[in-house]
Amino acid sequence: MKLAVMLAAIAASAFALAGCGGDDSTEAVTTTETVATAPTETTTTTDTTTTTTTTPAAQAKVITVRVVGGQPQGGIERPTIEQGDKVVLVVRTDSGEAVHLHGYNIEKEVVPGKPVRVPFTASIAGRFEVELHPTDTLLAVIEVKP
Repeated sequence: MKLAVMLAAIAASAFALAGCGGDDSTEAVTTTETVATAPTETTTTTDTTTTTTTTPAAQAKVITVRVVGGQPQGGIERPTIEQGDKVVLVVRTDSGEAVHLHGYNIEKEVVPGKPVRVPFTASIAGRFEVELHPTDTLLAVIEVKP
């Protein structure tokens, strides 16, 4: 008889557990989505509220140098930027073959009369010369502070 009661209990338990597959609960569900574009947007949604946070993308700092007659207009540029900043060096020249950013070892060909853009991230602290080649004319000294 004990065996019959035990089998009945097991059968009843199995039958009760079989009905547990559905979920009719009304608990809140939270979903987080991160969009990795500029700007970055994070949205959190529950059954009752939606919160959106927008973080603007970092703007690049632009350093512009204009070269006339082989010399920088207004003198040698001496900008100061923070380490980690995104920077775009823009050089418009009427002469030369290339612009060279020392320390970062970036060199870009120039076309007289057309601006050349030299984008970089200021990852190294120090002072870095920007020269017009082949004349080695000093155009700027960029200081990157840690």
